[in-house]
Amino acid sequence: MNTDKNRELLWRTVPFVMAMLLLALTGIPASAIFGREKAAPAADAGAPIAQSIDVRVYRGIPYTGTLAAIDREGGEVSFAIAEQPSKGTVTLDGETFVYTSAKNKTGADRFTYTATDAAGSTSAPAEVRITIARAKCGVTYDDMAESAAYTAAVDLAEHGVFVGAQVGSRRFFEPDRAVSRGEFVTMALACAGIPAGDLTMTGFCDDAEIPTWAKGSAVSALQCGLIRGVGTEGGMAFCADEGVTLSEAATVLNRLLRVTDVDLSDYDAGSADAWSAQAVANLESVRVIESGSFSAGDWQRPLTRGEAAQLLSAAMTLAEKKQESAGLLSGLFQ
Repeated sequence: MNTDKNRELLWRTVPFVMAMLLLALTGIPASAIFGREKAAPAADAGAPIAQSIDVRVYRGIPYTGTLAAIDREGGEVSFAIAEQPSKGTVTLDGETFVYTSAKNKTGADRFTYTATDAAGSTSAPAEVRITIARAKCGVTYDDMAESAAYTAAVDLAEHGVFVGAQVGSRRFFEPDRAVSRGEFVTMALACAGIPAGDLTMTGFCDDAEIPTWAKGSAVSALQCGLIRGVGTEGGMAFCADEGVTLSEAATVLNRLLRVTDVDLSDYDAGSADAWSAQAVANLESVRVIESGSFSAGDWQRPLTRGEAAQLLSAAMTLAEKKQESAGLLSGLFQ
């Protein structure tokens, strides 16, 4: 069956390949075959470079994201919406945008934006490409309407990673609640589809203090190289009930996603702890962590449930994109 689909996909590409060969051999302008596209506005000389962004949202749930641009002088830039979306609305506050799809709309949508530097030079428009999905889990939260983590919270429920507490007919996510090390490791494994072992002994020196539900996750994470434990006088401890810090969470996700190391000087990881700076820069390079979203005082405080949801959702999205790219390439050449 897969062979038939691959063969069909290959034949669909033949007309495009033949057209490209015709262009190369005859010198016929591309517009003669494909038609003329409306030219995008050109960037001003020395203007910033606005970055294209891909996001996944759920129908009817506001999505909060961050626009990004590179300024050659490293100065401040301002943003403006250039072209509105067709299936929803977008509002902009500084670099933060909120997109909300229209009722019953799904599929692809887009909007464009520009970046302007202090000298008034404006970039060419960049695209925010949006995929609107319908959440099958049916989960909504009564305490998330104004939270930037709402989409991420629903994403965790949609993937069976975490669902907030239900009280009567209402459900609550509690986005400001601190996340423990045991909870974060368990959710990270679930995001990656790594099963937690059914074990009663972990080998950590604080085994007796680790909740039963977290023991399998602790062992699986240790075996996968995601965690190493905390050094104590009694040996290596898991510290399941202690709050997980942003530095610890970034290190776990960097190991889980196996992101290629980037040059630290190119990213805003200077305020991070020295031992986690590489992981933070790596995650910034793939937008699992938004550059500048955390300050120096944030790295050692406990991560909130809302922040954890945003990190884990972004990690799942990145992993899915990698799988889709790998599947497309393997499908074409099988």
